[in-house]
Amino acid sequence: MIALASSAVLILWAGVLLLSHGACSGSRDSVMKPIVASAPPTALPPPTEDLEPIPLERLHVTQGKVLEAQKAALGGTRFDIEVPRQRAVSPETTGDDIGLRFSWLGVTDPVIPLASGELREQVGLKLRAMDGCNVIYAMWRIAPSAGIVVNFKRNPDDHESGECGNAGYTTVQPRFMEPLDRLAQGEPHVMRARIDADVLTVYVDGKRVWEGVLPPDALLLEGPAGMRTDNARVRFELLVPREVGTASRR
Repeated sequence: MIALASSAVLILWAGVLLLSHGACSGSRDSVMKPIVASAPPTALPPPTEDLEPIPLERLHVTQGKVLEAQKAALGGTRFDIEVPRQRAVSPETTGDDIGLRFSWLGVTDPVIPLASGELREQVGLKLRAMDGCNVIYAMWRIAPSAGIVVNFKRNPDDHESGECGNAGYTTVQPRFMEPLDRLAQGEPHVMRARIDADVLTVYVDGKRVWEGVLPPDALLLEGPAGMRTDNARVRFELLVPREVGTASRR
């Protein structure tokens, strides 16, 4: 009887040990199991629904010529560019947000070199355009190479392009950039550039493709927003924020 009792005690003790070991293993497994954290949601680009195309009377052409693409439509907002050099601004804008809905139609005839002597085809946006010598550019270059390039031109003592020429340019280095395919003739695109604090972001077709920090010299510029082309035939609509008022930095 004593032996049987001892055996029963030993069996019970072994069972308790096994149960205890299983519980510990379960706890250890639950602790060691890796926790997969969900990735933070990707920030969405600003929608273009808050922008509207402007008519010709709200577009101030400073160089070149804009042709109405819909001459029969009163208050039409679609325009053509056929000249090698085109510059325009929307005086009512603050200069920090501008969009361009456009199709590239090919190269102009003739083709005119830039003031630097370079032959370049490009279409893009102007921000804080004080004048022809003091402005920020976000340009979609078509040739000789494709991609977004941001630079600013600052010449505090000059105000006419003839005074400063190609002096005062500084290229802004991106902290984020995605390559772009070469533009296809006739293919529609929407380009948008926005300044938030000291950060300039460029979107193409709703996707962020360029972002960089503007240096202090660029942030000193004050003026409206607009657009620019060089040696590019373009059909376009210039898009500005719906609630426009007197420029706050002019």
